[in-house]
Amino acid sequence: MSTPTLRLIDRQVPNDVDRLQAVLEAAPGYSLAVEGKLPTPDAAIEVLDALPPGKDHSDKSVYEIALDAEPVGCLEMVRGYPETDIAFIGLLLFQEGSQGRGFGPQVLRRAEAIGISWQCRALRIAVIDTNPRALAFWEREGFIELLRKPAMDFVGQAIVMERALPAAEGI
Repeated sequence: MSTPTLRLIDRQVPNDVDRLQAVLEAAPGYSLAVEGKLPTPDAAIEVLDALPPGKDHSDKSVYEIALDAEPVGCLEMVRGYPETDIAFIGLLLFQEGSQGRGFGPQVLRRAEAIGISWQCRALRIAVIDTNPRALAFWEREGFIELLRKPAMDFVGQAIVMERALPAAEGI
C-alpha cells in the first residue's frame, strides 16, 4: 500500500485551491452529516480563510494529502489553539473513495510530528456528533472527550477531544 504524502496548500495558487475543492466535493457525506448540505463552490476558500478567535494565517496550515501525487484528502491544523501548547486539528478529511483504507492513522502520525515541532503537548479536535464514523475513528486513536458544546454553522454539537503528544507524555 502506498503511503500518503502531505503538501502545504498555498492559498495564492489557484491549482492548489482547485485541488482542495475537488477533495471537499468528493466527500459529500461529510458535509451532509455535519452541515446538512453539500459543499459550496467556495468550500475550499472557506476552509483556507477560516480562523479561530485570536489567530492569524501564520498560525494555520492546510495540507493536501496525496497518494501517488493525486489529492485524496486534506488536513487543517492551527498552532497554539485554544491554548499555546495545543495543536488543533480543524479538519482531517478523505474523499469517499479513500476512506476506510488505513490512511487516517498514517496522516495522524504526521499531524503528531507537526504538533511536536510546534512544541505542543497535545492534539485537540472537535467532532460534530452527527458524524459517528469520525467520532469512532478519534476514539480508536485514543482521543478522550473533554466537553460538548454548541457548534455554530453545524447541525450537531461539537465533541471536543484531546490526546497527549508522544514527546509530551509524563510531563
